Amino acid sequence: METSWTFGRCLLLVEDDPSNRMTLAALLEEAGFAVVTAGSYSEAEKWLNHPRPIDAVLLDQSLGDGFGTGLIPLVRHHMPGAKVVFVTGADSAIDMPVDAVFRKGDHFEALLAFLFKLLPQRPLGMSSSAQGPRRP
Repeated sequence: METSWTFGRCLLLVEDDPSNRMTLAALLEEAGFAVVTAGSYSEAEKWLNHPRPIDAVLLDQSLGDGFGTGLIPLVRHHMPGAKVVFVTGADSAIDMPVDAVFRKGDHFEALLAFLFKLLPQRPLGMSSSAQGPRRP
């Protein structure tokens, strides 16, 4: 997993459903991404207020203690280079400043292909940080 942190494919997955969070994190890690997770709005807020080298944030909308849309300004402020991808079960149109929206239940391969395109690997010397993630 350490090599993913040095090649620009580091994800923060914000999902309140433990089963969805664990499954998606495992699939992303298996595909070669470094994944850190937050199970609530407040947990994600801690990550975003103390930025780490995160390349993309995958957000669920309903987080129990808040809404994913409320985290977008924090991502844009503290991690201006990070991409924002909504992964949501909502049926309504999403009109937010995000880089992509994926519906839960859509094919994982489509999300994976998009993430590989969105986050091309960087040479080792171009990494955003020489250190891996640390939990807040």
